[in-house]
Amino acid sequence: MGTQIGSFASDEARERVLAAYDEAMAYWPQPREERDVETSFGTTRVYGYGGGTGTPVVLLHGQSAGPTEWAPHVAALAEGRPVLAVDRVGEPGRSTQTAPIRSQEVMAAWLEEVLEGLGLERAHLVGHSYGGWVALNHAARAPRRVASVAVYDPPHAFAPLKPRFVMGAVAAAASRSDGFTRRWITKIIGETGAAPEVDEAQIRFTVEALGGFRIQLLPPPSMTDEELRGITAPTLVLFGGASGVHDSRRAAERARRLVPGIRVEVVPGAAHGMPVAVVNDRVPNFLREIEKASTERDQA
Repeated sequence: MGTQIGSFASDEARERVLAAYDEAMAYWPQPREERDVETSFGTTRVYGYGGGTGTPVVLLHGQSAGPTEWAPHVAALAEGRPVLAVDRVGEPGRSTQTAPIRSQEVMAAWLEEVLEGLGLERAHLVGHSYGGWVALNHAARAPRRVASVAVYDPPHAFAPLKPRFVMGAVAAAASRSDGFTRRWITKIIGETGAAPEVDEAQIRFTVEALGGFRIQLLPPPSMTDEELRGITAPTLVLFGGASGVHDSRRAAERARRLVPGIRVEVVPGAAHGMPVAVVNDRVPNFLREIEKASTERDQA
């Protein structure tokens, strides 16, 4: 494989990472559907849950977190609508990358192919961390299918990364100590309020992923003022007040100043992981408001 294609470190690492992945995915609600979408950048695995007539929700996970991280949220987000979690190419999981993603435009092209392959004319994009940046990037560059955007703690979209976070991420990725990596991840994520066994399965997967997969993701570039002003879809952004990733208040100020009509909340005490109860309250309420307003416009 080329140097810009994500890959497992070895066959043994692949077995360990995917075993931890499957264990964490076991906490998803059932019945869970699986399908593969072919794109120009490789095969993208997508997990589905729920149904109904509401606009589908597309979930975009954080780096080395996988669709596994959505287990505590899927049921809450699936009230009256299907939920589809995308396993990003170039990351540890069940997708397979065949071409590099070197720019923001190419990232948007990949996701647009996934949405098209799923047959989605419109979708709510919900993202965490790197997945939040992917959602915002898509809303700025390929907005046609974007019904709304709801993200929490998206890195580098609104404010620079904290140097300590960058150093910690590099150290965790390079560390041969699972203990060090686990401690760093636990500190960054913070208290989520998920069931302990769910958090443990997620952390175990991420530790295995960081040690067993050669990730080749595009680092999230800072979004320009022009790009942020160009986001016209209804947008909700949640920041952790205690996030170790960036200065959340600085990020919130820039978001309010540049994105038209954006809703921004800095959640006191929340770290980068964001409490499950907060996400499962704020995001479904936001989606209901968006769909109600859309219905009223259609009936007017």
